[in-house]
Amino acid sequence: MRSQEEINAEIAKLKEMKPTVRHFTAFHDDNHEAIDAQIRVLEKGMTEDEIYDHWDRAEADEHARSAALDAQQWRDGEERPDVEDQDATPSSGWEELIQ
Repeated sequence: MRSQEEINAEIAKLKEMKPTVRHFTAFHDDNHEAIDAQIRVLEKGMTEDEIYDHWDRAEADEHARSAALDAQQWRDGEERPDVEDQDATPSSGWEELIQ
């Protein structure tokens, strides 16, 4: 479980970097929406069930839901199946998309 200090620092980093991240992927997934999802999860302390309830449209919400789950798993210290470095912050995943 991450400390509130770590969570607050990650929220600030995500908010700071969002405008510099490429808005859409090649598949037209909305990266800014996905970053907003991570911020929401961290600010509101959302659970996995709450994430699935909020982003409930299977395919349409997949990108945002996946990002939200990553933030929740990072915050809770859970294993993150799609992340090599389990200690990496959610924001570090967006660094390669900075324009």
